[in-house]
Order: sequence, then structure tokens, then C-alpha cells
Amino acid sequence: MDANKAQADYWASPAGLKWIEHEHALDTAMAGMLDTMLDAASIASTDRILDIGCGTGASTLEAARRAPSGHVLGVDISDPLLQRAANRAKTEGVANASFLLADAQTCDFSAQPFDLLVSRLGMSFFSDTVAALKNLSKALNDNGKMIFVCWASVAKNPWFAIPEQAAVKRLGALAKGDPNAPGPTAFEDCKRVADLMARAGVSNIEAHELDIVLTPPGGIAGAARAASKVGPAARIMKAHNGSTADATAIESAVTVVFEKFKEGDAAKVPAVVNLFACSR
Repeated sequence: MDANKAQADYWASPAGLKWIEHEHALDTAMAGMLDTMLDAASIASTDRILDIGCGTGASTLEAARRAPSGHVLGVDISDPLLQRAANRAKTEGVANASFLLADAQTCDFSAQPFDLLVSRLGMSFFSDTVAALKNLSKALNDNGKMIFVCWASVAKNPWFAIPEQAAVKRLGALAKGDPNAPGPTAFEDCKRVADLMARAGVSNIEAHELDIVLTPPGGIAGAARAASKVGPAARIMKAHNGSTADATAIESAVTVVFEKFKEGDAAKVPAVVNLFACSR
């Protein structure tokens, strides 16, 4: 996993393990995003599917349910997240899913080619996107397709932007980094990513923005809690060694602003994602 060692270290760290701690909130919030991606994939009941960056397994398990006579292999670089995914599969009785600890940028998947590659937010973390896409295209059979969804920019996503603003006001900003560096919004520019896909030699490239709605559980308070624990606010908290009092203040500030997303007892947060597709 040397090619992406920094990612392996991060996703096994306390920051990465927040995806286990807040699994239910995050999976529930992103259910619409996952359904949109899997609907676009047009999964057949017998498909063999490769799920990249599967995390704690929500995407793998849902894809497996849509391919009851097929099989889904969930791949991630974090052993703790994969252990959780495997436990979920067992608990939920999903027998046609399995999991592999690997760096998808370099792992050879070509022995048994797949019909589909899917990824919910997992494709924007590679150290060398072109190399990763080239390698993953070899995992597909001749008619195979990739369908993956990634975040658009922070500015287009209140889920990130509002907690970031609250954290900056409380603790101060971080130094500007490279917007294209591996991370959750590295694929915010559809045109740039489409160019990377072309350089990787894949065909039938599609790249476009989609408006979706995030539906976190627990109403406005639950939404604010989840949004404050991952993403830019969490990075600012870590960089500034934020205290429990800081975390509480940030979450409270986010709760106030999130009130505008209240619909009845629920929170519905508008979001923008980028949906990418290609053939081998």
C-alpha cells in the first residue's frame, strides 16, 4: 500500500474511525446519493461488482442486494472499516458480498473481471488518479462500466461550508492547500476529472453535476452533529487542537444555521455531487 500510505494511515486513525462512530448518521444522510449512483449503474441481478473505497460497507451491501445472483467485492485501504463492513454483512445476512484490504491504485483485480465498478465518495483519494483509473479499467470485462460519485466543491455544499465557517470563526482558518490533492472534494471540477479519465484511456466518459438532498437522522440537531464531526470542521478542530468546548460551540453554531433546512421533524440539506461514468 506504499502508493497511498498516507491514506492508509489516515483511515486507520481516530479521524478515519469517525466513519464507524457516526456510521448510521452518515449512511442515512447519504442514502439518496448512494441510490442515485446505483440507479445510474443499472445493476443486473447476476452482475459481479467492484466497490472502491467501500468504508463500513453501506454501498457494498446495497449493491449486493441489487445483484442477488451476483457478487460484490468491497475494497478499502482501512482494516478497521473493513472489519466493520464484514460484520455488517454477516449481521444483515448479505452472503453475496466480500471484502478485501488493498490499495486499489495498484492491486491486480484482472484475474476475474467485473461487470461494474462503483464507488460512493471513494475515487478522489488516490495519489495518482490516472494510474488508479488505468489499473481499475483492467478489472473490468470488455463490456464493463465504472460509475462513481464524488463531492462537488465545499462552496456548493452547505453540509461542508456551514460547519467550516463555524469552525473558522471559533478557531481560525487553515492554510490554503492544493484543491486537487487527494481528499473528499478533489474531484470537484468535472472537466479536470474527465481529462484525467481520458488520459487513463477509458471510453464513453460522462461527467456532470447532480443536485441531491442529504437526509441525516435526528432532525436539525442530528444533522448539525454529524456535519460537524467530519469534513472541514473536523480538520480545523484537529489542526487547532480544539477542545470539547470548541466542538460544542461549533455544533451549536451549525445547529442555528441548519434551521433553514428543517422540514417538519426532519432535516433536508441540499447538496451537489459529481457523477462520473465510463467504459473500459
